[in-house]
Amino acid sequence: MTNPLPISPRMSYGQMRHVLSTAEPDLHVRSAQLPGKLDGLYCLSTNTVLIDWRITYTRKRCALVHELVHWRHGDDATHGCIGGRNERRCRRETAMLLINPAEYALAERMYDGEPHQMAAELNVTIQIIQDYRQWLHDNVTV
Repeated sequence: MTNPLPISPRMSYGQMRHVLSTAEPDLHVRSAQLPGKLDGLYCLSTNTVLIDWRITYTRKRCALVHELVHWRHGDDATHGCIGGRNERRCRRETAMLLINPAEYALAERMYDGEPHQMAAELNVTIQIIQDYRQWLHDNVTV
């Protein structure tokens, strides 16, 4: 990523949107009813992130960060840039942005690794927990 995003793992969805409106005034973050199972979408041509208004705030928070990572990399959903390597990179970076390693380790111990409880504790989706675990697995030194 070029510049770090002005967000932290402890921020709520509302706090993230507020900070972005000041720190990145040219980026538009809007709510909409998105088709299918889409939680979020980034459109390069309009510099707009759309987040489905029907989902929970935890999912909105995760979707917003996910789309911000696409934004930082210049990925454009309207031109088929989503999927494959870009999507794996985005999911990994999203997990790393949303999860504080010390808080993850504590949640892992508190809940014996149970992903649903860990996700609730860390205010992320189970997918984020799985993506973070994949990153940990891929980066274990033997």
